[in-house]
Formats: sequence, C-alpha cells, structure tokens
Amino acid sequence: MKTLLRRIAAVGAASLAIALLAPVPAQAADEVTLIIHYTDSSPRPEGGVTAQLLDGTAPLSSSVSSDSYGEVSTFVFDATSDATLGFRVGADSAFPGELRYIQAEAGTAEVWLIDGDPRVYGAPIPIPSTDLTTQDDKVYIRHTALPSLLGVWHPANPIANNGYVFDGRPTGSTPILTVYYGRDYHEIAIDHNRIASNTTTSMLNNHTSRGLVFRDIDGFKTGTGTAAVYHISFGSLERMLQVGTLVHPNGHYLLQPQAAAHAEVTEASPESVGFDPVALGELDAYAQEQIGFGYPAIAVSVVKDGKLVVNDGWGWALKHSTSENPDGSVNPAVELPVSERVPATADTVFDLASNSKMYATNYAIQRLVSQGMLDLDQTIQSFPGWEDFTDANSDYTGKWTVGGSGGITTMHTGKHTITVRDILNHVGGLIPDPEYPNRTSAGGLWYQTDDPDDRTGIIDAISRSPLRYAVRSTFAYSDVDYMILGLLVEQITGKRLDVYLEEEFYGPLGLSDTGFRPLEAGIPAERIAATELHGNTRDGNISFGTLDNGDPVPIREYTLRGEVHDEKAHYAMAGVAGHAGLFSTTGDMAKLTQLMLNGGVYDGRQYFTKEVADQFVQPFIGPGNTVNTSSVGLGWRIHSYRGTAYYYFNWGASRHSYGHQGWTGTLTVIDPVHKMTVTILTTRIHAPVTNPPNGFATAGLSAADLVPFVGYVYKALNLTDVDYLHEASVSAVDPIDVPWGTDAADVEDALPRAVTVSDIDGVSHRVAVEWDLDDFDGTESGDQTVTGTLLRPAWLLAGSDPLVAEAVVTVGEQPAEVIAPEVTAEPSDATAEVGEDAVFTASATGTPAPSVQWQSSPDGADWTDIEGATGTTLTVPAITLALSGTQYRAVFTNEAGSAATVAATLTVTPLDTEDEDSSDQDPADQEELSETGGAVAVWLIAAAMVLLIGGAVLMLRRRVRIE
Repeated sequence: MKTLLRRIAAVGAASLAIALLAPVPAQAADEVTLIIHYTDSSPRPEGGVTAQLLDGTAPLSSSVSSDSYGEVSTFVFDATSDATLGFRVGADSAFPGELRYIQAEAGTAEVWLIDGDPRVYGAPIPIPSTDLTTQDDKVYIRHTALPSLLGVWHPANPIANNGYVFDGRPTGSTPILTVYYGRDYHEIAIDHNRIASNTTTSMLNNHTSRGLVFRDIDGFKTGTGTAAVYHISFGSLERMLQVGTLVHPNGHYLLQPQAAAHAEVTEASPESVGFDPVALGELDAYAQEQIGFGYPAIAVSVVKDGKLVVNDGWGWALKHSTSENPDGSVNPAVELPVSERVPATADTVFDLASNSKMYATNYAIQRLVSQGMLDLDQTIQSFPGWEDFTDANSDYTGKWTVGGSGGITTMHTGKHTITVRDILNHVGGLIPDPEYPNRTSAGGLWYQTDDPDDRTGIIDAISRSPLRYAVRSTFAYSDVDYMILGLLVEQITGKRLDVYLEEEFYGPLGLSDTGFRPLEAGIPAERIAATELHGNTRDGNISFGTLDNGDPVPIREYTLRGEVHDEKAHYAMAGVAGHAGLFSTTGDMAKLTQLMLNGGVYDGRQYFTKEVADQFVQPFIGPGNTVNTSSVGLGWRIHSYRGTAYYYFNWGASRHSYGHQGWTGTLTVIDPVHKMTVTILTTRIHAPVTNPPNGFATAGLSAADLVPFVGYVYKALNLTDVDYLHEASVSAVDPIDVPWGTDAADVEDALPRAVTVSDIDGVSHRVAVEWDLDDFDGTESGDQTVTGTLLRPAWLLAGSDPLVAEAVVTVGEQPAEVIAPEVTAEPSDATAEVGEDAVFTASATGTPAPSVQWQSSPDGADWTDIEGATGTTLTVPAITLALSGTQYRAVFTNEAGSAATVAATLTVTPLDTEDEDSSDQDPADQEELSETGGAVAVWLIAAAMVLLIGGAVLMLRRRVRIE
C-alpha cells in the first residue's frame, strides 16, 4: 500500500512538473532602462517621479531607491534601444508634473535633475573644496579648476592685456582672462569684473552704447600678473557657460546639461527661468522707442527652457494704405490717422518671408529624410518631371545672357550633377533670383500664374534657367534653390506643399495661425500685418515690363496685406512656394522653433528624428569655408565657430545657434546652449521708399537691424547665486509617549525626520535630523530627553554654538507581574481493531478553565491540528486506522496572562493482519475483512483520482496563463 501511495504521489508531482515546464513566449522587443536621479538639496528628497514612452505607454516595471545624490527612480520599458522616454517630477517646486523627453542610447538613459530646475543634466562633477572660496555668503570657484572639471580651454597665456578697446578701456591697458568652452569664448576684465562673450568687430562697431556687448560679472581676483587667479561666483559661472551648479548636503557640484525635449511650450514667469524682469523691461522700452521713431510693427516671443516668457507686440499692423477709386485705379498710399490704424499685438499674423524656407520647406525635407523617403545625394535631374534640368536646355535670355546685367560671365556646365544636398547648401550654381515674374529681366524665362496646383510652367522655367556659377564653386544664397525643394516635396508626397505641411505639422501642432495664403484660410485681414505700400512697385520705381500686346505685365500696386510679398512666390507660384509665403504669429513660432530645439518631438509625436535635426545644423565646409568659418548648414544659417560669424546671431547667442532671417523684417534664433529660442517679426518694408529701389524709410532705425532685440533678450539673463544662510533657531519637537519596554528603534520611527530651522533673516527651512538614542532606556519610566544632529545642507551655516534638535520621550509605568495559572491534564489511551472506531478522552483542570485542541502526527514529530476536534472526546473513524502508527494528543491552553500548555500523547496500534491466513478464518470473518479491504481499496482509488485530476487542473491553469 505504501508503494501504491508513492506511485500516486509521483504521478501528481510529474503532472505539476509538466505544467511548470510549459513554454513561455519570448519578448519581441528590447528592454530599455531609464534611471532618474532627483535632489532638492535635502537629505531625503522625494520627487514622485513617473515615466512613459513617447506615445504614453507605461513602463513594465519601476522601483525607487536612494544614493548620495538623492532619490533614484528606475523604469524598464518594452521599447527599441533608442526610444524616446518621457518623465515627470510630480513634487517639483517650480514646474510640478511637467513632461520632458530624453532619448535612450543603446538601451539606457540616465539623467540627473534638480528641484525647480527645468534642465536635464549628466552625472554631477564634485568640486574639491580647495577650489572653492566663500565670500559675502556666496561661493566662488577658481578659474584654474575649470579645465579639469569641465574641459574648459585656456590659451597658453590665459591672462593677457586687452588687444582691442575693451568696454572703453584703451588697447593694452587691462588684464583679460580668456576662457573657451565648446564653440564659445569669453573675455573677463579681472580688475573691473566686466565680461564680453564671442566678441566680433561688428559687435564693437554697433549697439555698444546700448550695453549689448559688455556686462557685469560677479567675481574677484587674487594674486597679480599672469599668476593671478580669478574667482567666479556660481551664478556667474552658470550665466557664462550655461552649466548647472549645485550646493548639496554632501558637497558642491557642477553639472553639464544633456539634450532633452519639453513636451509642450507653456507660459511661465521670466524669473522662473533666470531672467531679470527689470532688465527684460529694457526690451519693452526699446520696442516702444522704435515705434515712436516711426517703425511700423514689431512682435517678439522668447522661449527659455520650454517656457514662453515673452510674447508681445508693439506698433501698427496697418499704418499706411492705398485706396481704390470706383474705376479700379489705386490712389497713392498715405499715413493713416491713429484712429484708422490697426494695432499690432502678439496675435498679429506676419509674412515670414525667407523664414518660410526653414519652418515650411526644411521641416518637410527633414521629415522625408527621417522617413527614408528622400536621399539628399539624389540629383535634381533624376526626379520625374525634371528630365529637362540640363545644360542643353538652358536659355540664356533677358538679363541672364553671358555678359548681361545679371552677372553671368561665362557658360557653366554640370546642371545634371546638382543634388538636393547642393541646393540645401546653396552651392548649386543656379541664379539666386531669376526674377521670373519680371518680363524685362527674365526674358524667355518669364512666367506668371494664379493656379497653385499647376506646377508644370514653373518647373519648365527653372529647368531652362542657366547657371550663374560653376556647380559647387560658390556659396550663393538662393531663392530658386528653395523653389526647387518645395516642388520636390510636392512630388514625393503627392500633395501640395501647404496641404502637406498642414496635415503633417501645423495641424498636429495646433498652429491655427500658421500657413500659406491666410486670407483663403479664413484669417481676417484685420489680423494680418501689412507689408509694402504700393504692391511690388517700390513706390512706382519698378515695373515688370510689357506684354506682346503692349499692356503692362501684371504687378500689384495696392498695399499688400495677407498676400505674400515675395514676387516669385506670388506671381510664379500663386502664393505657395518653398522659399517664401508662410505666415505666422510669434505664439505659433514659439512652438515651431521649440520643435527644432526638441530634436523633432513635441507633445507625444515625432516629426523628424534628432539625428536628422543635428545633421542639418552642422557647419558646411564648402567654397571659401572651413569648419571654423562656415555659417551655413543644410538650409539653416548657423553661427560659426570663429571669426565674424553670422551677423544676426551676434549680441549674446552662443556659437551653436542657428535660425534664419527674412526680407520683410523677420528673424529667428535657436540657441541649444541657452535652451532658448527668439522670434522677431516686424514689417520693415511697411514704409515709404526713400532711396529707390530698395531703401525704405525704416532703414535708418536700429530696429531694422533686428539684432538689438536679440541683444536685449540675452542682456536680461541674470541667473542668481545661491547665497549661504546662517542658522538662528530650531523649532521644538512635539513630545511623544511610549509604553514601558519600547526599544530605541521604535522610538526613532516615532520621531520626526526633519525639523524647522530659521535663518538670521527669519526665513524657515526644513532640515533633516539624525537622532541619537544610544542612551535611551525603554525600561526606565518617566521623561527622557533625546537629541538630534541637524543634517545641514551645504548652504546652511552653523553658528559658533551649533543648533541641535531636542525631543522629550515619556516612557510609561511598568505593568504588574503576570503569573500563569497551573494547568493539569488527564488523558486516556484507547485501542481499536480494524474496522472499529477509536475513542480517546482527556480532561484538565485550571483557573480559568483551559481550552483543548486535538492534534495528530504520523511520526511523532510533525504535529497538525485536527479540524473541529476541540472537545474532551476524540473519535477516530475506523477507516483511518489503516494508517498504522499514527499518534494523537490533546493540547490544553490557559489563556489568562502568559499561556501555559500541557499535552497528553495517545498512540493507536491497528490490528496486525499481515501474517494471518485468511483461509483458516471463519467465512463470516473473511466476508467482513473483504468488505473492509474493499472500502480501503475504494478510498485509495478515490485518492489517486483526486491527485491525477489535481495535476491536470494545474497544467490547464498554467496553459491558460501562458496563452
């Protein structure tokens, strides 16, 4: 029988093993890990960090731990190894719950965050205390420490006298410390605490009187001559190098920013991202000044760290206007009385002019390259419809004859070799402005249309346009290059350029005021800033020639408003062109510029990849350029590493900046070092022409230069220092009561983890505390005073008598001694033969009366309770007597005070039948034994079935879980 039971058990175990070994489907995707370190400069920060994928998918798992920096949150995602990962810090004191993104590399992303700081950093860099100095409650770092800590580069003689007039000081009169970091360089007059960054000749020759070149820096000098050491405050170091500084309870750190994306542009106060609101008021005053001098309309938006902090408009969206006579003739424009003018606001829609190239065509190209739909090295002539883009098809006509006024000096060949990359770099050699709508200039290349869906005519005109320069020999900024690119986007996508951009960019981004042909899109003319006063005639100084029948070639003569100003975009491409024609507001441009700074992602959607975005802003090394002097990328205008650089990005922007400028008076600056974008939209050409053909009355105003607006924005950046604070008092801790016998660990759990400390200015701070309970005795009744050491942040300075926290712990009285009553028990043995019940009895006495619980054991060692057996009598059914050797006992327990227990052990020995010969027994006895044996057999079979069914159920449930 024992053998049979073992076999039944073996079958059940085998069934369970088979169920556990059932196959588990393999995971199809990679596992990507995001690790987020968070600190609020307290010993026990709690950030409430959550994470998600770009599409909002939650992580597979998450965990929270801590390290010396602060809280560590780890998330594991089912995603590709380069996935875009989003995270929020719910407890952030300045921007709670803001969603930011970072891109994983090789399956991992790890970032360090600081409470109240919207930036994302790499691993903290500890600063040796020997490189720090405290003065006037501020911390300063030696300039000599920066090369080893940040990779800052100094020239061979970092301190030398000035080589030019520095802030009014004559050449050679003042020692200058020069610091290079990345592409940027900074010059500090260490005797006067003045700084200039990325200084160029154009900066020194323009706008210096407005304070846009030199500014104050917080620092001081020790030592003399070339051995001098300059000590820079943390705030000034942040302002100069755009790095993070941290005064942490465990020391002082520098942090280098990582590339990260803000899910959305949101409004915030300028102070929250480091602007001085008073200094920022100079931007407003300057704009008002220029409007007062006669400038037409200005609007500016500034986004810093994903926060829209400036979005204002000044002046007049409509200041001058023509009028129409009943016969259709147009009266000359006049300056309108104030009552008839239309004010310019942040909601005014502006003609972006050549900024269209970036925020329409370049974005479309970047998306197509990211999707693998466009090869930049494909030739233009290889695209369908461009088969005639050849030298043989060139038409030297109008001003574009060899030796003509257009500037073609000789015939060049190689049109069929021009690639998409060449025209993005503006080295294709094509005529930059073929003047297709002007019959006098264009000759046989003349073309006009009012149908934006018919592109055959303009493709033909472009294909017949001759080269002005040899291919890839000369950089020549070109409109026709972007006319071609816009047309290629239409051919690749099968959609008109404006339709494609609305579907793929402007609609998903929620840009209701951005697009081509705004009047047709339903934007009222009253919301649109007017441009040229007399159409494209430059106040009557330009015509487009005559037609074969002697009629003048069509040209607009009325004040332009809601129609693209650019001639080629309007007349040759019906308002939808790759080089001009986009309209927008400063608010919409805040999102469009942030999209590039975000590396192509915005609000849960990827428009192009970060790799492509980075590729398009790399310096192009081409004709006359080196990596240090190039100011052009793939379409984007970029600041150069060295030299005079791109003019419009002077006056504050880092040398990593890029963007574009537009002829109507528009400028965008995207600065990845400052994590900032600046958009300036004006109507420079909404003014009379005073110096024909292109000299508008606004030319003499500094606003027409655009760069002062940029300068005032950067001038207002004034990141503040973390001042050291001195402690003055510590708050009392509420007393606690504990029972007699409580141990120190439980008392520590009951005490607060932090206390309130007031500084000498009366400001309160929560400071962590570490309690000392070595002398606490939980068996001593009464009041006991325990003390705690303040875990001061590095910025909180202790006084001559350092503060300590104190708490009173009251221990309760010792309880009376508890004596357990005696319990005695009287068990009785019992015996029974096979087929009979066995009855056991037991009794006990005690005060109070004890309870009883019967137990059994197959081997006298492992005892288990018999369910329901709590009386003084236990009856064992006859069938169980087949299990030989089972022991039983009764356990009595008195529950008054400390329990006392006694037990009586009872043994039953079943009737031994193994050696008896059933043939010698009485037939009646044989029949009775047979019936008993049959009952046992039935029981064994039933037990076997239960085990088999149980194994099958386990297998089935396992398979269901797997499936």
